[in-house]
Amino acid sequence: RQRRPRIKKMVVVFAALVTPLLSTFAPAPRSTQQAQLGTTRHVGSLPHVVRHPPARSALDPALVEASTVSGAAALGGSLDPALAEASAASGAATLGGIGGLLSNPALLSNPAIAAAGVGLVVVATAVRDYLEAPLGAPYPANAKGYDPAAADRFYRARLPKVAARLLRLGWLTFGFNAKLALDFAAYKRAGSPEGEPWPNEADRGREALALATQLGPTFIKLAQALSIRTDLIPEAYALELRQLQDAVPPFPSTQAKEILASELGLPGGAAALASTFRSLSTEPLAAASIGQVYRGTLHDGRTVAVKVQRPAILDEIGLDLYLLRLLTPLQTRISNAVNRLPTYDADIASAQALVDEWGRGFVAETDYLYEADNTESFAEAMARRGLGAVTSPAVVRELSSSRVLVTEWVDGTRLDLDASPDVPRLCGVAINAYLTMLLDTGVLHCDPHPGNLLRTTDGKLCILDWGMTLGVPQDLQYSLIEFIAHVNAEDYAAMPDDFVRLGFTPPEQLERVRASNLTEGLSFVLRQLSQGGGGKKLQARVRDEWREQYDPGGLLSKEELRAKVREGFYAQARTQLEADGVEGASVMDVQNVMEKMQQRNRELFQVPPYILYVARAFSTLEGIGLSSDPDYSIVQETLPYISRRIMSDPSPRTAGALETFVFGDVKDDRTARVLSPKRVETLLQGARKYAAATAAVDGADPTLLQPLDTEAAADALLDTLQTPSPLQALVVEQLTLVLAASSRQLWSRLRDASPRVELAGGEDRSLLGLLVDPLGLFRASRLVENDERDHKALEAARRLVEAASSLVGGAPADATAGPDGEGAANAEAAALARALVRKAWERREHIPAISRLFLVEALDQTAARLGRGR
Repeated sequence: RQRRPRIKKMVVVFAALVTPLLSTFAPAPRSTQQAQLGTTRHVGSLPHVVRHPPARSALDPALVEASTVSGAAALGGSLDPALAEASAASGAATLGGIGGLLSNPALLSNPAIAAAGVGLVVVATAVRDYLEAPLGAPYPANAKGYDPAAADRFYRARLPKVAARLLRLGWLTFGFNAKLALDFAAYKRAGSPEGEPWPNEADRGREALALATQLGPTFIKLAQALSIRTDLIPEAYALELRQLQDAVPPFPSTQAKEILASELGLPGGAAALASTFRSLSTEPLAAASIGQVYRGTLHDGRTVAVKVQRPAILDEIGLDLYLLRLLTPLQTRISNAVNRLPTYDADIASAQALVDEWGRGFVAETDYLYEADNTESFAEAMARRGLGAVTSPAVVRELSSSRVLVTEWVDGTRLDLDASPDVPRLCGVAINAYLTMLLDTGVLHCDPHPGNLLRTTDGKLCILDWGMTLGVPQDLQYSLIEFIAHVNAEDYAAMPDDFVRLGFTPPEQLERVRASNLTEGLSFVLRQLSQGGGGKKLQARVRDEWREQYDPGGLLSKEELRAKVREGFYAQARTQLEADGVEGASVMDVQNVMEKMQQRNRELFQVPPYILYVARAFSTLEGIGLSSDPDYSIVQETLPYISRRIMSDPSPRTAGALETFVFGDVKDDRTARVLSPKRVETLLQGARKYAAATAAVDGADPTLLQPLDTEAAADALLDTLQTPSPLQALVVEQLTLVLAASSRQLWSRLRDASPRVELAGGEDRSLLGLLVDPLGLFRASRLVENDERDHKALEAARRLVEAASSLVGGAPADATAGPDGEGAANAEAAALARALVRKAWERREHIPAISRLFLVEALDQTAARLGRGR
């Protein structure tokens, strides 16, 4: 009992010491942080930021306020109430903390303790000031600036700041992750009901938005990428995270305008901006992770968008990238452990390479002059290729710098929010534009979130924000063309070679890949993707296949079905062991085999760093497509561009891709191959859809084939015959084959229809055959008899004519045409024939050269026929 007063006194002293100390370091509560950042609301299509007064501290308000006010009084001054409130809310009440120590009766009675308390607060303040001081960046802000080795040296010399950032990330994410774990546990307790969300999903979505904002620009970028992938994250999360696409909380406009004036070289600061701008919006109209945009008017009358970079942005990005790289090995090990997989050095190296590749692009994005170059290059490239439906803003070079980018203003609305009927067409335009970048111009825009894709008022697609791009070498472009052609042609046997050329498989592992089941698994996934619907529907189709195989009666729960599938995998592994002579394999033996199979697959298959950007770009485009069409298929949407490209590119590598597409797996046998009518029809439809999607804006529906321009079609056909290209060689080869087979068929019919003549010895011959070949030398020759290939060629020609009639009429080949539609198709076919005859006569000087091509091909085919036995 006698010790209780002493204990109570010690508690009071400890509280008095620690409370102001905590007030120095305590982060602002979430409500306060949101108030400091501002609340975003949308007025029309533009974000506006509304400021709210800061809230009180999360610490005991009475204690902190009493400490602050009494401290100010003890120092003989008065503290402004608003300043005291803001100071308490942000955890920076250092002055009040010292005052609280000096005015607390429990401490004044012991000067030594009071002095120690003051010393602690002063030291804490100094530490806090050190941690909050500008950090600097380990490398310059340009396209080639990212340097992980330089970052390692830089941050090793600043470990306290690294530790502080790491602790802050852990502190901010711990609560959110803990809540997710509790939600998951509740979901499991409820029996994991299929199709039902986890508990509290809407609340977690709002918390995810606040968390991404608090974590900074690196994590905002990640949230932007996820915000349209409702097939990967819950809808509630996506809806919240979409606010980050163009409405990230801005930094103060006074600071932004000082930066703008400094970059423009105006000595008078923000007040001098009137010398350059007739008007400039007071607040930003949009804010992103790296900068924010103002609307201005120049003195020459042009309306411009002024993008100003956030201060010290590279300091934040550089540190977060360093931490991501530092934590990648741990994250890889945890991820593999959760999935019950071993971790190898190659796994960690591959993951770090992906971080480095993303880091290079992110750092390059902080150089606005690099962005200006990319913006201008894209517009010029699209104009040269006649893609009038897609554009980018015009750069105002004289007002742009590495931290400020000024472009002419583009009037339009976000593609995903626009209700115009031509949005599906513009989605097709976007796919074709990105394929053109990836496979032709060699510079891929890697940040196509919906905030960067606008439908302009004149119906064009405008692509914004060119800071993050990927250079694509020509060899890689052709490898991708071949791969996409093989996917669309379902030529999965050719994919192992594609894997090597694309960097997925080491060359020394090619034969092992061919002998493995990787191609079979990938072909299954690609077939599923071709059916559309994104990740959600793919998972549903896989689940349906599992049920059909393991639970045809539909009696098992989702967890029981997974267990059954797992048992099936183990049974396959046990069968493999027994085939290797291991009888009565235990579970451990099976587990070892499965681990060896996983290790083998990792040796055979790796992820090249560039795929990060390609996947991000096309994943985003797929997300936009899925938002308007739940059955959207990104694989199918690549067909129009690929069709046009492999029909027009003169490269020998695209020739191989074209042959794969129209001949399939017999493409290399020139003595046996015949066009596949279905594939040719698909190719022609794709080419016409490409032309419809990328032509000048006319409001046409890209899902329907538009009426044929017979003049342009006639020119295109004659150009094909006249211009050396893979398509020309293919057309000459197959047309010669069909003409020769038709001639033999006609000869056979005429011969069979002619009168019969009985010769001496009882021999019976046709009169026509006797007149043409009196000695009967060619009666059994392959030169006058059609073989199986000829019959296939004639059948293919017949089906292609039918398909061409439908295509000429502007309707899909499988459409049911009524009498009027049939008449229109016939009329257009006749118009095309007339145009061909007229234009062929106009180009008659080229007829001898084209005739020589057919003659040479006919001689080659004749020699091949004579060289083959029956």
